Amino acid sequence: MKWAAGFFSALFAVAAAVQWNDPDPLFWILGYGAASVLSALAAAGRVSVLPNAIAAIVFLLWFASLAPSLVAAPNEAFMSFEMRERSHEEPREAVGLVLCAVWSGVLVVWSRRRRVEVDGTASGR
Repeated sequence: MKWAAGFFSALFAVAAAVQWNDPDPLFWILGYGAASVLSALAAAGRVSVLPNAIAAIVFLLWFASLAPSLVAAPNEAFMSFEMRERSHEEPREAVGLVLCAVWSGVLVVWSRRRRVEVDGTASGR
């Protein structure tokens, strides 16, 4: 799992870096940056339930605000790294948030399992 956490840390760091040209870069840089830091901590063996659970909830709520954009999203929005139309932005952002939320959830489960293995409790500290 540590290698996967390292991979996601790098992935989210790149995602944060490419947000500079986004119309609202600060929120996205902070969001992907948080996901990257939490993943880096997990890769270093310092995975924790509470921060990852909070991140998962925040990412899910944020996703919920953009989820309607997926309904009418054209396939072209996901066929290229280059954004050709403004209508492609929100569906792509929604997918990024799902990825952050799911990975944060995975880190919660991993943290709880590690806690049980270490001291027989599921307290998540």
